[in-house]
Amino acid sequence: MSKPLNTQIIERARALIKDEQNWCRGELARDVDGTPVCPTDSRAKRRCALGAFIAAAYEITNDSMLAHDLAFGAVRSFRGITTLVYINDVRGHAAVLKQLDDAMDDGDQGMPEHKTFQARS
Repeated sequence: MSKPLNTQIIERARALIKDEQNWCRGELARDVDGTPVCPTDSRAKRRCALGAFIAAAYEITNDSMLAHDLAFGAVRSFRGITTLVYINDVRGHAAVLKQLDDAMDDGDQGMPEHKTFQARS
């Protein structure tokens, strides 16, 4: 049985920023030189938590608009966008990972979206 879509996005987002070298503050994503880029851009090397959600959803869908919608829905399912951005930019990397771990530990509780999504070829 496939995991709920929100769970898939949260797990992948966490994996993208698990290493602090792949995480940033103040922008959705940055390239190797620190220049802001779209989180789905192949040049993105560092992402904030929200940027990681968008990139994770994009990896599943290969559709930028849908990825943004799914990422925002996944964030809203356990925290809220403003709260996640605050945690990312003010409290830092360890706090972000804790929030994502807590969301994954909660499993389906508080995560109403139970759709699964098969990646496009």
